[in-house]
Order: sequence, then C-alpha cells, then structure tokens
Amino acid sequence: MRSSMIALATMLAGLTLATPAVSQPMEQTKNTQTTIRGQSGSATSKSQEEEQAKQEADKLTTGRKIELSKDARKAIIELQAAVTAKDTASIPAKLAAAQQVAKTSDDKYIIAVYQTKAATDAGDLAAMRAGIDALRASGGAEPAVLIARYNDLGKRYYDAKQMDLSAGAFEQTLAVDGNNSDALKMLASVRESQHRGAEAVGLMAKSIAAAKAAGVKPKDSDYKFAARIAYDSKSPASAEITRAWLSDYPTATNWRDGLRIYRDVNGLEGDAQIDVMRLAHAANALSGDNDYFTYISALLTRGYLNEAKAVLDEGGAKKAIDVNKTLFKQLAPRLAKAPSRATIDAAAKAALGRASGRDAMDAGDTLYGIGAFAEAAPLFKAAAAKGGVDANRANLRAGMALARAGDKAGATAALNAVTGAEANLAKYWLIWLATQG
Repeated sequence: MRSSMIALATMLAGLTLATPAVSQPMEQTKNTQTTIRGQSGSATSKSQEEEQAKQEADKLTTGRKIELSKDARKAIIELQAAVTAKDTASIPAKLAAAQQVAKTSDDKYIIAVYQTKAATDAGDLAAMRAGIDALRASGGAEPAVLIARYNDLGKRYYDAKQMDLSAGAFEQTLAVDGNNSDALKMLASVRESQHRGAEAVGLMAKSIAAAKAAGVKPKDSDYKFAARIAYDSKSPASAEITRAWLSDYPTATNWRDGLRIYRDVNGLEGDAQIDVMRLAHAANALSGDNDYFTYISALLTRGYLNEAKAVLDEGGAKKAIDVNKTLFKQLAPRLAKAPSRATIDAAAKAALGRASGRDAMDAGDTLYGIGAFAEAAPLFKAAAAKGGVDANRANLRAGMALARAGDKAGATAALNAVTGAEANLAKYWLIWLATQG
C-alpha cells in the first residue's frame, strides 16, 4: 500500500493540464495544484503507519484534503500513467475502469482531471467537453477552473467554426458565473457571426457592465465591437454603450464615431442633429468634408448663418477642409448675409423684453454661434421660462452654452435638469464636460 501511495503522490505532484490559449489561467497554479504527498509517519504498527501516510499524502497544498477511496486508487494510478505516457490506445479502457470504481467526489474529480488532460493533449473537443462536464459534475473543481476551461473550449469551437457548440460552451461558463464578462463578450461574438445582432448587443452591454462592476476597465476594442454591432442592428442600447465608451476613452476619434452612431441610429435631423454636431465640434471630433458639410448645411437650414460661417472658417484655418472646393465655395453668397455683432446684440436685448420665448431662443443660438457662450446662456433660460419653444431643448442649450463658457458647475446643474428626449444628449455633454479642466 505504501509504495502505491508514494507512486500516486509522485505522479499527481507532476500533473499539469495543457495550458489553453486564453488570457485567464487555465491550470491550477502551484498553490492550488492537486498534489498528493507521500510521507512516512512514526506509527507503532505497519497498518497505523500506512494510514498516517495515506492521510498525509492526500493533503492538497491548499490545505484541502483529497479523499481517494481505497478501491479507486489503483485504477487512478493506472489512468494517470497512461495519460502521462500519452498511451492513447489504453487511455479509454483505463478511464472507463477508473470511472467504474470511483466512489467519492474526489475520486471523480481526479479522474476528470486526467480525462480532460488526455482530451486536451489529443485536441479532441468533444472529449474535452465531456471531461470538463465531469469536472463540474464531480463537485471538486473550483469555479474559476470551470470558467477558464469552458471559455477555452468555446474559443476552440469558435476557431473550428462550430458556432453552436462554441455558444454552448460559453453558456456553460455563464451557468457557473452569469456575470463573467469574458464569456458574455465571446458569446456576443458568436451570436454576431450567427446574424443574431440584437442578442449580441445585449450580451456586450452586459459584459461591459459586468466588467465595470468588477472594477475592470473594458478594452477600447471591446467598446468598438459593441458600438459597431449596436449600429448595425440600430439598437437602442447604442446610446448606453457609446456613452460608456466615451467615458472611458474620450479621444477625438471615438467622439466622432460615438456621436455619429448616436445620430444615425436615432435618425436625428434639424435642431437635434445640430446639437449633436455642436458637441462633436466642442470635442474636436469633426473630420473631413462630410462632417463639416453636414454640420454647415444643418446650420444653414435653420438660419444660423454666423455659426455656419464660423465653422467653415475654422475648418479652413485648421486645414481640415479646402474652402476653395466648389462644395464649400457655393455657400459664400448665403454666408455673406450673416448679421453683424451689433445687430446680434440689439436682437438679444430686444428678445428679453418680448413675451414669446422664440425670439430669445433665436438670439441665444446666434450668440452661441459666434462663440459668445456666456451671453447665450441667459437667453436660452429666458426662452424656457417664456414658453413657445421646446423647454427641454432650451434647457439643454443653456447647459451647452454654460459648458462651452467654462462654467462647469452651472453647466452640470443645467444638463442634469434636462428631461425627455433631450436627456440622452445631455448625458453625452456631461461626459464631455467631465473631461474639461
């Protein structure tokens, strides 16, 4: 008995499952590795010495004890020897023999460890799934090990283009931990490949939320994938996803892409489109002829001539566009009609004295367009108070003007007070505001 115990100790101490190609550790580390150590005791009789040696040998390095049944020990040793030697011809019979005599949870766990190792060595995905399922069924595997194994299996199935089986593996991970962000993300990739875009978006949204709840910053690439599939499926979740993305990675390029997704998914036009473009402008996220022309055209449609002229001039000065192109040059006659600053100031003063909020709103927009943000904010507030305009849009623009004027506290309060459909864009402005000094 003692020699068998020592042999088992030696073999189990050297057990290492093949490392799968994923970021999470697939193997038990040396601190949790299944290790049975044979030690001689100081018993007064042979049987007592053997029992003490067995107890010592069955201790794991973690302090947990493995209780291998007497009847299963020999079969487990033989299975381990076959797996270590990669004796593929005898492994099936050795595995079946060990499974037949297994009695305890630890018997089944150790057998499943060897079963999984043999399958991994052979690259047999179906057998790997059976081994991992056996690990789980034994009750002896740590959740982290099961999660890592199922995730690795899912990736292997994915690479083999067996998408249904890949999804099944990731779903097993989620049965162990429903908030495992990696499994959620990988299952989303599978669903996207299966043209189940809406489901993929939901999974990515949950993955991002789970990662953040765990204190882990999602990767920029994960956000981009989530944003793309949200855009492709025109998902309402695109706003939540892109706002989380911009909160974590507020680059000019990301602002451009995030706001374009928000604008296009929601089919925004007119004033709603202008407010999105104003934020893109503030975030230095305008790029190329299309962005500038879209913004300027929207401004001209609403009669915001001064702002249109300012945007065109700025784009030319930054060499972002060629103002001599016919596309832009044709706008010159209309832009020449932009009112002077004196006219703008006089209109703003008169608007404050009128009962209708429409004049105050127009005056505020004109002041905003020439960069007089601090002067524009009171006009927007007056418009909301007077009525005759969309109060939420007036309040949104008051917050926008205060944000551009550098009044962070005032802008935060104004933007947080916006309700209704405009509240979504107010949240984007709050994200941008948070990045300002």
